Amino acid sequence: MSESGYYPPGAEFADNAPYNQVELQKREFEVTISQTLSKPVTVFTNDYNLEIDCDEDGKYETLDTSDIAWKDVYEDNHYTPIQLIQILKLILEENKKKGVIFRSPGFTDDLIKECKNWCIDDYEVVEN
Repeated sequence: MSESGYYPPGAEFADNAPYNQVELQKREFEVTISQTLSKPVTVFTNDYNLEIDCDEDGKYETLDTSDIAWKDVYEDNHYTPIQLIQILKLILEENKKKGVIFRSPGFTDDLIKECKNWCIDDYEVVEN
């Protein structure tokens, strides 16, 4: 047995031994993130066609929604994820000017940075 413990003779000098490994330094790489988000929501609109029909059981209504521009209706009722990111960025920047930070100045700066440069790759609103 060698002087270094339970290692075989000469192992303490091996370059590939775990205790001789040097951790690589972090390097910067450019990547693109693309995510698809979905969320069921309720919207209100009067932009539909009301059709009233009668049968042997009585009168009934049918709502024709085939001509509704769902994106417009959604945006009239809710914020888009990109709008929420922009609002968060504004809140963070305004609070930072007032001296209000979240956890630490570096964390607040990181959040502001994370809110920048988002693009809308695809955007669709469909009726359930």
